[in-house]
Amino acid sequence: MEKTLFRVIDICRSNNIEQTFIQELHSNGLIEIIYQEEQAFIEEDQVLIVERFSTWHYELEINVQGIEVVQQLLERIEALQSEIKALKIGQ
Repeated sequence: MEKTLFRVIDICRSNNIEQTFIQELHSNGLIEIIYQEEQAFIEEDQVLIVERFSTWHYELEINVQGIEVVQQLLERIEALQSEIKALKIGQ
């Protein structure tokens, strides 16, 4: 199944964010950028992630390294919550 791609430039315009911010997210492994015909795209499922990260960055003034830490902590919390649920079911 083909995924819908969105141009990075369009995402930046519609969300009023800088392209360098998107590049930083990509450089830190937080999102994937796909290059086609010399244009940058991201997949549909990552648009919400970019919007969430841009809110953290522009409204909460968290830098990209801080975003990376927060994201890792949130992923760890979700994993622990899943483990707790599995343990409760097993009892």
